[in-house]
Amino acid sequence: MRNTPRVPLENRISYRCLSVASRITRHLAPRWKSEFGLTVTSWRVMAVIGRYEPLSAMQVAERTSTDAFFVGRAIDKLVEQGYLKKGVDPDDRRRLRLSLTATGRKVHRQVEDMINLVEADLLAGIPADHLSTFFATISLLESRAGRLGGCDP
Repeated sequence: MRNTPRVPLENRISYRCLSVASRITRHLAPRWKSEFGLTVTSWRVMAVIGRYEPLSAMQVAERTSTDAFFVGRAIDKLVEQGYLKKGVDPDDRRRLRLSLTATGRKVHRQVEDMINLVEADLLAGIPADHLSTFFATISLLESRAGRLGGCDP
């Protein structure tokens, strides 16, 4: 192994990003659960489908970096709740296409609004040039990290 510099935990990308994401999720998840019956995993599935629909279950698993088993369970629950519908992919009739129902779109917007309020509060007061640099850097990191797992987000 080559002489790679040691990075202290508090300076690791994965630790810092996960810390911020986890704190936001822990703050909001109880509301998602009480108001909409959503778990963290079901919200992740719903968020990705709401943004990129229609998707197959495999595409959802890839975009959420979540095990296909847990994605499948979340999909079943979201269908049961009336938030998600399954359709047949016209290009490959063996594959399902997942999309939000009208109720699912309404809930998606409400949860997105909750998240946007929290993130706007977190970003308030940060100079625009800092935010521009931050988002450009995050984009570069996502692109480079995509190469680690062999798939793009």
